[in-house]
Amino acid sequence: MPNWYSKVNAEEARAARLKQIIDMRNAGLTYAEISLKLGVSRERISQIINNKNNTKTNNSTPHPWLTTGEVSHLINVHVNTVRRWDNLGILKSYRIGPRGDRRFRRKDVNRLFRERTSG
Repeated sequence: MPNWYSKVNAEEARAARLKQIIDMRNAGLTYAEISLKLGVSRERISQIINNKNNTKTNNSTPHPWLTTGEVSHLINVHVNTVRRWDNLGILKSYRIGPRGDRRFRRKDVNRLFRERTSG
């Protein structure tokens, strides 16, 4: 498997873990109880819960729109390859702003990976 596939799965796993922690907290469990169940410190549980809405410090909830650089980093290819895939119609981008910056949907990147690996 390519290295970028494991990065995609790791992000999905972090998002699932965050949801699990938030669900436990909403169910009335304390930080100490959650930390015992998950094997991490109470302080780490507190950090995760308090930063759940701060995407700069918490990448557990992936943003649906990706820049060209983020896509290239995620799938471990050069940014020019991502641009070329867009120009060839292999990967769909959306142009935003007055400069026409490219943005990619995370689900389109995942779909491209599934198509490339299944056949």
